[in-house]
Amino acid sequence: MLNINADDEIELVLFIIFVFIAIAVIITRIFLSPKTRPLMLQYEGVVAPFFGLPAVLFSLLSALMGTSIWENYNVASQAIKAESQGLIQIISLASTLPELKDNNLANATRMYAKSIIEEEWQTLTSDRKDASKTVEKFIVMRSDLFKAANQLNNNAESKVLMNAFQTVNNARSIRLAYTSFDIHPLRLSGILFLAVILLLTVAFIHVAKPKSLVVAMFIATATVLTPISLITLTFSSPYIGVISISNKAYLLIQ
Repeated sequence: MLNINADDEIELVLFIIFVFIAIAVIITRIFLSPKTRPLMLQYEGVVAPFFGLPAVLFSLLSALMGTSIWENYNVASQAIKAESQGLIQIISLASTLPELKDNNLANATRMYAKSIIEEEWQTLTSDRKDASKTVEKFIVMRSDLFKAANQLNNNAESKVLMNAFQTVNNARSIRLAYTSFDIHPLRLSGILFLAVILLLTVAFIHVAKPKSLVVAMFIATATVLTPISLITLTFSSPYIGVISISNKAYLLIQ
């Protein structure tokens, strides 16, 4: 799936809403028009249980795709929490251990966290990659941390410090790996196709009752647009768009 920015996401959702409303209106007019209604009435034998087939398929595909996307969001969100907690632990150790009072580790860690918010978050939401300045600050923090670990002579605090860094390092890798989702557009196309079939099925079931047909089409259109819109707003990247992960966890690092 090609990455799109937040404005493109909104435009795409509005386009999909417009298209489905147009499709629903066209279907309704065809089934209610005096010229075409007699032809549609020939297929009045379509019974309500038939509605279940496209409805179940649409619900199943939407649920599977939505679950996949939200699982990616959850992984990225957990990575951010883990990274921020690891950074807080490093700062806490560097600030409280007497052996590290002259070490620059705490300040380097704060600078790295600040760079994530002010520099790298911008590249995550635009270029889908890390920021060179943030990488530099990460390397500085890592160097200071290794020096601090050597000062502690492999004692218990040294192991805790290295474990905290390993948490940060792993979480950072995961955060950067989830800058975009590998979701093929054909998966969304299948859901859109089933949604159109669903609207046609609703029309055939209510073909003998014009007023009921209008109400049913309105409800069916709103129903299919809800999951489609939510999926469209989330399949690009977890860091951009109306539904995005916040960087507030790094603001707690002081």
